[in-house]
Amino acid sequence: MTAECAALGGHGVVGLRLSRTPFIFGDLEFTAIGTAVRAAGVPAGPRVPFTCGLSGQDFARLIKAGWVPAGLAFGIAIGVRHDDRGTTRQARPWSGNTEIAGWTALVNETRQQARRRLEDDVRRLGADGVVIAGMGMRVRQRDCPETVGRRDHIVEVTFTGTGIANFSGRPHSGPVLAVMPLGTWPRQAASPP
Repeated sequence: MTAECAALGGHGVVGLRLSRTPFIFGDLEFTAIGTAVRAAGVPAGPRVPFTCGLSGQDFARLIKAGWVPAGLAFGIAIGVRHDDRGTTRQARPWSGNTEIAGWTALVNETRQQARRRLEDDVRRLGADGVVIAGMGMRVRQRDCPETVGRRDHIVEVTFTGTGIANFSGRPHSGPVLAVMPLGTWPRQAASPP
């Protein structure tokens, strides 16, 4: 997609949407769709075009706030846990409504690994932060091929977002924000009519 954008003279792709669908024989097909954009009056250069999962409106807000997209960032992790004696004992029907510690640990460890991989990808892009576009988790189980009657639990965690870099020259001060204001800060309360 970036090669096609460059051939069109674009500087980047906004509104990028990724999809994954099953294909023949259990394979997966990936599709990426977006809109090539170019800044008016700026010649196309030899740089690789940026990719941005934000909509056109959000992209404009990002630029006005002094940030620029650095590219798509991903954090993907897959964790597997085989049922051991402790897990099997906790999962018995007569054990009651209890947390199964092994399964909880598997989910938490896989999420943390996906977060670390997202952070690594943001650093690879040279970005200062990331705007998360999607977080997904898929949990499934299968019969263990080695031990009859036991199961393997599989967790897949995916984070996708747009890495962003500050180009305003104003360093960000204060704590990391869960929600980044893109307008003037602090916002002024609306005047009563």
